[in-house]
Amino acid sequence: MLNNLLLILLIWEIAFSAMGSEKADTLNYTNSQKIVHLAGHLLLPVGIAYSGYGPNWKSAAKVMTASNLVDVDHLLAKPIYDPDRCSIGTHPFHSLPAIGIYSSMTLNQRTQELGIGLLTHMAVDFVDCINTQDRLGTLKFPKYYRDPVNTYSLSHFIIWYGMAQFSEIESQEMFALSIGWELLELQLPYKFAQESYLNKFCDVFFNSLGFYIGKNNIR
Repeated sequence: MLNNLLLILLIWEIAFSAMGSEKADTLNYTNSQKIVHLAGHLLLPVGIAYSGYGPNWKSAAKVMTASNLVDVDHLLAKPIYDPDRCSIGTHPFHSLPAIGIYSSMTLNQRTQELGIGLLTHMAVDFVDCINTQDRLGTLKFPKYYRDPVNTYSLSHFIIWYGMAQFSEIESQEMFALSIGWELLELQLPYKFAQESYLNKFCDVFFNSLGFYIGKNNIR
């Protein structure tokens, strides 16, 4: 039954993405944003479960991915889907009090997986809000928030997955190198180094995710 539920969820997410395509002014940018958003909701919970739940990762991944059904509160909005709307603070299950409840769920072993899944969903939606505001030209303090997740995020994940697979590096060294590199980028004159502070935080997150998945995948 849960597998069927996940299939319905996938169709739901794809349908939401398709509904907004006609409204997009910058089609390529908006479509790439949708892909990042959809991938975040489907792949990030799986990655977190795989890196943190050992042999029980499959059941944890199903619970975390199923938490995306929190988007059912979109049905209360008019229109149901708007590519220029920020979900955080707009829909009841995406409100700050609701996020507080999800945070408390992570403290209980019975609800921890669902709580982590819900918080992951909110984090992905928050990134999408920033990208939407940036696209519309309404983003405040771009130095701090602009472009939190981009194509370099995948590079960070792959590099540190490889480091975990083919080197003896430990987690402390991974964190030291990750943070050291982000600090070094502040002094580099190249375009790729010109990124927001939130992007730097996300880079360290993807480094960590790739590293721990790589460590768990060593045979």
